[in-house]
Amino acid sequence: MRPGVNDRGFSLIELLVAMSLFAVVVTVVGSIIVSALTADRTVRDVTGSTTDGQLVVNVIEETVRNSTAVSIDPDADGSSIFAVARTTAGGAARCQAWFYDNEVGTIFERSSAVAIVPPAPGSVSTDWTAISSGVAPIVDNSGTAVPVFALDGTRGLAVSFSVDGGAGVSSLFITTVTGRAPQSNVSPTCF
Repeated sequence: MRPGVNDRGFSLIELLVAMSLFAVVVTVVGSIIVSALTADRTVRDVTGSTTDGQLVVNVIEETVRNSTAVSIDPDADGSSIFAVARTTAGGAARCQAWFYDNEVGTIFERSSAVAIVPPAPGSVSTDWTAISSGVAPIVDNSGTAVPVFALDGTRGLAVSFSVDGGAGVSSLFITTVTGRAPQSNVSPTCF
């Protein structure tokens, strides 16, 4: 008995065409999945760097707004910067300091009831708390690095830096905050 027309199955050509179409579909779907995973990683990196930078800015803004005096020392090593504020946030007056260590790309924070001395770049003691890493100064259009901390008037602090988000993406942070408490640098003298 001869097989009917509908009982013959696929020819070799039909099978090769079907396999080629399947390979194209698998390649397209695979490319879409890889692109989605890459985009997801980039979004997570940017979100992490943005969160780190916002933490730094929020901590500094809250403290400087309640400060009675602000000072900076930009000469720690020529690129690291030390900023200190005498603040009354949370009740008693205290010294609050931030240090950008260019050698490790990190912003550190410290609070004390007495004056705080700038640490040596690259060897910050355990008295300091790292609040963000992957930090770098912003470079302006002329190729000059903008200081991470700079005085703004007599009572203000300008903060500008970028946080590396990995995957080649950085988040920029530029803000200025001014102290609102009555001006004073006594008991404790912070600088």
